[in-house]
Amino acid sequence: MLSVFLSAQKNQFIELRNSIKDKNHTAQSLTLLDRREDKNIGIVSHRKEPFEIKFEKDDLEKLFSDWFLEDNKERGNTQYFLMLEHLKANDIPAERSVTGHLEMKMSTFLKKNNQYYFLKKFNVSKDYPQKDHAYITRAIAAKISSELANIVKDSYSESALNIPISETDLENYEKAIPEQLPVYKTESFTDGVYKDYKSFAEQTPSKELTVKKNKDGVIKGVKRVDGYDNLGRDVFAIIDNGIAYKKTPVSIIEIEKDDEGVFIMASEEELFPQNNTYTISGAAMGGLIGGLVGGIIDATTSAIRRKNAKYFRIGIDKLTGEYILPENFRKSK
Repeated sequence: MLSVFLSAQKNQFIELRNSIKDKNHTAQSLTLLDRREDKNIGIVSHRKEPFEIKFEKDDLEKLFSDWFLEDNKERGNTQYFLMLEHLKANDIPAERSVTGHLEMKMSTFLKKNNQYYFLKKFNVSKDYPQKDHAYITRAIAAKISSELANIVKDSYSESALNIPISETDLENYEKAIPEQLPVYKTESFTDGVYKDYKSFAEQTPSKELTVKKNKDGVIKGVKRVDGYDNLGRDVFAIIDNGIAYKKTPVSIIEIEKDDEGVFIMASEEELFPQNNTYTISGAAMGGLIGGLVGGIIDATTSAIRRKNAKYFRIGIDKLTGEYILPENFRKSK
């Protein structure tokens, strides 16, 4: 019976057809590092027929290298590496049908002087109900292909974290890199304005921007050091008098630190505002940056803020700066 099942089983191939062209011609190569414990992706059903999700060829390193070379005839000197850490697809039985499910984790690095530098990482966890997809297996294969292409293309323009790791440390990069980042190595924060997470993690504040306060010392936003403050720029964080504040769409919230890393205590409304009382239209006017509201961190406002919302511990990913939402956190609709 097993042999009959295997012979009847069909394949759904992942076709690497999406463009991964490097428009700036800085990339020299793309090498796949397949670090999956189990190389089998899985079996997903379409109209009760089992399809095994597979790449087009078994030699994946050559498959990915050929994909890159096909799209990049003119090349530079930067060696890129795509590490495939996890890739699984399977059926989830439902009452009247079967739902397809995809789990995927990958990261990218560049290589200089025989050392690796982190660029990006990405996780996918997605269900494919039959009612939403005419052909679930094709949808899953297309998703895998598109996400692989997206992370490669995004990596071309990504600025690497300035923490070198060896090839042996790649297996444990999510621990090895943060251990060397200044924001986690030191107890105190360096004052200044941080445009993005990378600069915050490396504790290298902007030389162009500074904190803007009113006469009472209340943070009003940020401004350019040359005095001009008609900015439309957003920022990742502000550190003032050793206290770090995370920029959200409608406020700035103190960044706290513990043994697990850095985090904020925030409500759903502050991270994903939808007609809430904190939203102020035109907040970028008068030198305010995209919702950095004057007085948002004074004692009275903080007390009202704490009273009127449910708060969650929102972790900040040590490599990307993205929010790590708790399981009971639900984005407001």
